This record gives sequence, C-alpha cells and structure tokens, in this order.
Amino acid sequence: MTGTPQLERHWARFEAWCTASGRDALPATPETVEEFLVLFPGSKTQQRIRRRAIAVQHLAAGEPSPILVPPADRVWKGEASVADVERALAEIPKYRHPVGLRGRRDAFLVVLVGFLQLSRQEARSITPGLIELGSIVKIHGRVIPSNDDPVTCLACAVTRWLRVVGNAYLGHQHETRALLDSTKTDLSEHDCGRPVTEPWRRAVKMLLSLDTYGWTRTDVPLSKRSITSIVPARRRSYGFVEDVGPRTRTPSRFDDLSAAETYKEAGELEVRAAAAFARSAEVLAEAHRLGLAIDDLLVPMPDDDDGW
Repeated sequence: MTGTPQLERHWARFEAWCTASGRDALPATPETVEEFLVLFPGSKTQQRIRRRAIAVQHLAAGEPSPILVPPADRVWKGEASVADVERALAEIPKYRHPVGLRGRRDAFLVVLVGFLQLSRQEARSITPGLIELGSIVKIHGRVIPSNDDPVTCLACAVTRWLRVVGNAYLGHQHETRALLDSTKTDLSEHDCGRPVTEPWRRAVKMLLSLDTYGWTRTDVPLSKRSITSIVPARRRSYGFVEDVGPRTRTPSRFDDLSAAETYKEAGELEVRAAAAFARSAEVLAEAHRLGLAIDDLLVPMPDDDDGW
C-alpha cells in the first residue's frame, strides 16, 4: 500500500503499464519511470504525485527509489574541470586591499561552485565545520586538489581566504591589511603548505558580502544575485598578472646621511617650505587687491533704455 487512495491509483496505473509493456514495476529503473511520465503527460503537480507514488511503493518494499532527483541549479556553466577552475584563479588578485580581500573571497567561491559544483545556496551555507585543514584540504569531505603553481592552486585559494576571513569578519582591519601586504609575499610559494593560525573559525559565515569600502558586512552572506554576477566575471580572461614582492626605492641624496644630518636637512626643508607658503599667501593677497583695483576702473556699460 502506498498510503493514500490517490497515490494508490497512480501506482496501479504505473504497475499496469509496466505489465502491459513487459517491464518490471518493482523494482523499476529510472529509465522506465521517465518513459512512463513521457507517455502519460500531465501537469507538474500530477507528475510530482506520480513520482511520489512510485517512490513510496519502492521504499515500502525495501527497494531504492528509482526517481531521479533533478540536479540543483548550478551557477558554474559549461565545463567544470580542474583546469577550467585554475584558469579562473590565475587572474584573480590575491593581495592589496580592497582588491585582494575581494579577490580571495571570489577565488574561494570559484572553488565551491566550479570544483565542488555547489549551488548558490549550498555555497552560501558553508560553515567552518565543513572545512578540514591538515596535510590536505577538504570541504564537505572532498579533497581540494593542489598543483605545482601556487597562483592557480585550488587548495591555496581556500587557505588564502581562510587566512583573512576571521580577522575581516571580526573587524580587525589592521591585521587584515597586513595579511594582504603585497610587498611581503612571494607567489612562488604555496600558501596551502603553511598552517592557518589566524582565527578563521570565528567567522560564522564564510562567504561574506563586502561594503563599498571593501570591508566585510558582519553576518551578511553573499547574496545569490551577487554570486550569479561574480562567477562569470571571474571566468573572463583579462591577461591580469599580479605584481608582488619587495619594492626597490629610487636612490636619493638622503641615503648616505647620518641621523643628525637627516634631521638638519629636514629642518632646512621645513623652513624653505614655510617661506614658500608665506610667499604664496602674499601673491594671492596681491592678486586680490589688483582685482579690486581693476573693478574700480571699469566703467559701467549703459543700458538700451538710456536712449543711446
């Protein structure tokens, strides 16, 4: 018995068709069920009830349901290979604020929807408890692969975001900026090879939305609409190559000065700057006086009504 007269009627019809067409009704194959639904069309509600009747009958008999669950809506369209994800990661900024913070979040999103094939809602629902860090990185129990290139490494994309998300979530702006300092990093080294000691587990939401200033909006997850627009944009190729590492400063005449000489030079520069500002103020005042004098010399033009 399938529970209700309505479900029983639909099951009886399916069973009769299977008998007439030489198919097994119990257990049935997914292909048999789909062929039955095609041959006997109906409204969405009616087809849903037919599927339920078949599923209930199988479960009652201790058989697995032959009903194919429609796949969740996926935001990652087309190819979903590791290489496709790596191409997207290659052109996402990883350092400097705010582009690096936004880039790290988007790279994490790309791994979720591109490699793991999560839906928008599934990606938004990721919590620290679903992430495992160790010699390998896992999300939802699945291993996140690494490769030889830290720029395109999926595991690095995950750990880079985890390294900043806790401080960003807690509003620790100084610490977050320090982690995004492009002058103190080397993109030839794997991030996933270093332990993540930052407070990433403090972030209740892992996919955070950012405000116009590039800082996280606490407890506000990235919206489905934002995910829909971010992913295609991050998959476009712009030829972006990130420039990181120590910066070399242009040599100047101050490089070889002692501390005392530097203070002396700075004092003399301050005196010259003050004199320049004073002279600028005098010139502006003189220009103002000259403008007033010119206004006094100007003769008003007569109007047409004066009879000229």
